[in-house]
Amino acid sequence: MSKRRAILIANPKTGRYGSRRPAQLETLCDYLRAHGIEVQQASTKGPGDATQIAARAAGDGYNEVIVSGGDGTINEVLQGMIGTRTRFGILPRGTGNVLARELQLPLNTRGAIEVLASGRLRRLHLGCAIDQVTGAKRYFFLMAGVGLDAEVVKRVRPGLKKRIGKAAFWYSGLGHLTDWEPKPFEIKIDGVTYSATFATIGKAASYGSDLCVTPRARIDRPEFEICLVDSHSRLRYLRLLSQAMRGGMREDKPGIRFLRATCAEAVGDSAVQVDGELIGKLPMRFEIAPQSIEVFVP
Repeated sequence: MSKRRAILIANPKTGRYGSRRPAQLETLCDYLRAHGIEVQQASTKGPGDATQIAARAAGDGYNEVIVSGGDGTINEVLQGMIGTRTRFGILPRGTGNVLARELQLPLNTRGAIEVLASGRLRRLHLGCAIDQVTGAKRYFFLMAGVGLDAEVVKRVRPGLKKRIGKAAFWYSGLGHLTDWEPKPFEIKIDGVTYSATFATIGKAASYGSDLCVTPRARIDRPEFEICLVDSHSRLRYLRLLSQAMRGGMREDKPGIRFLRATCAEAVGDSAVQVDGELIGKLPMRFEIAPQSIEVFVP
């Protein structure tokens, strides 16, 4: 491997104990330098900063971008790395750390740094959500969701998330189900149009640290597993949530369908999230990105 030049992008407010982050950044950099990685640090101050920092780093010749943060910061950094040959490192510091768990990364700092030092890489294929009105693209590692989950993400209060972590999503979700009115939409896959009230376009088996919605999706394969649910019953969704917590929803139940595809187009009036971040509403096209990315793994 060529001389390793990295920039460490940190979100000092990520996770439940963000106030402790700034004092730890230089220590993290010292650890990395001790393992032969020439590193500079940069902290985000607001939305979009991580994307700009990552893009500048790739343009300035850094061959690695390391993220100290959660899934939201990781997704922001990804947007700035598309189309570059820069390698991706992760120091998990977020609320759910879903991508880190999917890659079986250590959740402690020392273990994660040892993974970076080992230099073992895995090539991951990405998803891309394309707004059919504006043409804006949003790349994702894990999943895109249409319907209920995007509405839950929209309702999560940042202050509550900071105080109680991933429990904020459960609080928001269960509260939302009490008055949720499912909005039907149409999704076209391989020339066939389906009606649904919820869809997960999965690039990974893990939907969240406690949930499994697309169990056969693989992050290093250039295809999606897509789960479609066509139901207007809140009680039915509660039962499906229970199944997802116990290892995955089953196709042998009415109104649930699993498909494998590399592209899907959805139209309607439902909200859309990717990797836990609200990005807008339908119509959108979801496809496997032509660009892949190398990530440090155990």
